[in-house]
Amino acid sequence: MNHSNRVLHADRRRAGAARDASFTRRARGFLHRIAGDLRLRAGEHDITAEPSRRGRGCRVMLNTDRLIVEVADAPARQVVAVSFRTRRGRLDLSGGGDNSVSTEQLSSREGYESLLSALRLANGLDGERR
Repeated sequence: MNHSNRVLHADRRRAGAARDASFTRRARGFLHRIAGDLRLRAGEHDITAEPSRRGRGCRVMLNTDRLIVEVADAPARQVVAVSFRTRRGRLDLSGGGDNSVSTEQLSSREGYESLLSALRLANGLDGERR
């Protein structure tokens, strides 16, 4: 759970490009771990990062044909937000409604496994590659 703890408990006292770069690096590592645990092949997913803008923090996303997993850090929030939603193909950027993942869930091994099960189900991988 090392990656999730680093991402979810990011140092919020600092501001600027250095904090954004640190958050992006840690969020990418966390999403790479999720992709590995889901056994996604290299061509089946990509990880993209959007830099922070005024009023909106950094966002790092794991994209597949059927799923988007997002880790977002916003200045207005007190915690880092992790959510996922379904989609219909790579061109569907809106997808379904966001399914928020609580910080408490990701801090335990059982909670992380539960998240992976939900992601497998949402991505259609439930019966595949287990």
